[in-house]
Amino acid sequence: MDELIYGVWKGKVYDYRRRAPDGAQSELPLETLLTFNQGNPVAGFAGPQGFLMFDMRVTLAEFLRQYYARAKSLSCGRCTPCRMGTILIDEALEKAARGEGESVDWDRIRALLVQMRETSLCGIGQTAPEPLWGALEYFPEMLRRAPAMPETTRDFYSVATAPCIEACPSHVNIPRYIDYIRDGHPELATTVLLRHYPLVGSCGRVCVRPCEKACLRNQIDTAVGIKELKRHAADEAGAAIEDFFPKEERPVSPVSTSVAIVGAGPAGINCAYHLLRRGYRVDIFEQEAHAGGMARIGIPAYRLPNKLLETETDVITRLGGNYKFGQAFGRDFTIDELFHRGYKAVFLGIGCALGQYLGLPGEDTTAKGYLKGLDFLVDVEHAQTRGETPTLEGDIVVVGCGNVAMDCCRTARRLLKGAGKITVSYRRTRLSAPADPEEITAAMEEDIDFDFLTAPVEILTEDGRVTGIKLIRMREGEPDASGRRSVKPIEGSEFVIPCSTVIAAIGQKTDTSVFCEADGIELSRRGTIVVNDALETSREGVFAGGDAAAGPTSLIWGMAQGEIAANSIHEYLMTHATGFIPRQRMSAMIREAKLLEGEKPHREVPLVPRQKQTHLAADVRKSSWEEAEHGLSHDDALTEASRCMRCYRIFAVSTLRPIPGKSELED
Repeated sequence: MDELIYGVWKGKVYDYRRRAPDGAQSELPLETLLTFNQGNPVAGFAGPQGFLMFDMRVTLAEFLRQYYARAKSLSCGRCTPCRMGTILIDEALEKAARGEGESVDWDRIRALLVQMRETSLCGIGQTAPEPLWGALEYFPEMLRRAPAMPETTRDFYSVATAPCIEACPSHVNIPRYIDYIRDGHPELATTVLLRHYPLVGSCGRVCVRPCEKACLRNQIDTAVGIKELKRHAADEAGAAIEDFFPKEERPVSPVSTSVAIVGAGPAGINCAYHLLRRGYRVDIFEQEAHAGGMARIGIPAYRLPNKLLETETDVITRLGGNYKFGQAFGRDFTIDELFHRGYKAVFLGIGCALGQYLGLPGEDTTAKGYLKGLDFLVDVEHAQTRGETPTLEGDIVVVGCGNVAMDCCRTARRLLKGAGKITVSYRRTRLSAPADPEEITAAMEEDIDFDFLTAPVEILTEDGRVTGIKLIRMREGEPDASGRRSVKPIEGSEFVIPCSTVIAAIGQKTDTSVFCEADGIELSRRGTIVVNDALETSREGVFAGGDAAAGPTSLIWGMAQGEIAANSIHEYLMTHATGFIPRQRMSAMIREAKLLEGEKPHREVPLVPRQKQTHLAADVRKSSWEEAEHGLSHDDALTEASRCMRCYRIFAVSTLRPIPGKSELED
């Protein structure tokens, strides 16, 4: 079947069992929901909006039985309506699926559904009743008189998700780890995060927080402090992250296989982490002397201390992996050589290690004091690793307003000797800046000036040294197709800021010179590695992810791609083909069908202000490399965790054929 047969969606009934489909179903996201994996039609789909059935070979009773069995497994037990309701509903649907629906007291089940919906404390109990309520209201005979179905190749897949989970690139079960913190178990909260990546404390310090933008608490007061709670979990876990992995014999892979990882950044480390957990032998080749990639050399120590990062990257050796430092791709080895050494698959996580100049007419890139932002940060980190303390003098202008620009201006503040002034020039407004708003605020507190709606015109030099920068003022125009307002220069508004240093922090790119023709790696016009959804490159057995494939991203995006690549490599090594990843497909269905758009809190909650982390005072931190932010206190963390509303939603599909790629490591 490839058409809707019957269902209830957002309170509207669709019934085409005895008549042809009509235009009324055009408002449904059917194109997105009809197929799960290739060649495997969806027989039924259910979520908080209701249910839709596409094939009579799967009974509604059996499908809903599986849906509510999942709801029962997820019920936390804090409120009786959901805990007991899901148990009793599951028992009733088991009978219906066996063909014993006439013996069920369905009026009692209706009453349970109402009680769950109106009195449950979280999203499981509040939204899970919808599919069964619609079935009982409009298709009761499909439950009362459902025939017992024989065992077939039918399959079922479900996810319990929330707006914050879907926004997280790694699909971390955020409400679950917040639950553990609220219950006083940060070590258990940490284990939830360790299912996805080992850099828990690091991510809790520098994550760009897409989850918080999606948090439904924003509609009440402010988002839950998800990043701060992640940091609290790692800091208060009672042990270093590496100690969660005792040195013991690791699982043995189904095949004796070694995988080479190129680059010890977040993507490479997480790819290695997941492969090691599956029992593969893994070597990581890294050109630097330490692991961490841009998380180490591109993020200043006052935001992410190297000691912390080291304890988390050491997990790789604890799991049996090996780092091979001082080994640069394209200089010390090629892809061909890795395969000749016996590696069966290769992952390229080489990052975007090249900064960029402004590209202004006539600019002298050799002028002393004209720096690329990323190179500036890397040089500072290398000097500090050698035990040196670099310094800057005079006035400094940083061009750009992303997170790299914030790291540059705040690092420059700590290196500045004397009474120099630091200015950030950005061509758009503060609200349009891609940097974390808290980073901009912190920079302003450290006496860094911001010149918004200004753009560079010329780098001024004299005798081979920077003497200033000419800027022009900009004005906002109408919004473009993306909704972002355009900016245009204001004629005759040029002005000069005298300075001795200009730092261009406008972007970075991959060093494509490391590739040779024999590598067989296709590159895009942007200089990124071309990959498919499974992160396969144009060369068989070679995968790529993180900045090198997607362009400059963040730590959490890099780690998410490392996990995807590990899953793909595992399937490739098992079957010589990249596998289907059910969680990715379900996420795509939720996104494309807009199943979480317009979600609102299902109950009133008291206003509780977000708990704030403490910081070093601005006049202290602007000359210190000590970590600038301190974590939440124990009491503040408990208060902040209590603000989470557990906005879970269960989505499920029933398919006619088996679903490949289900992982024992899936959350």
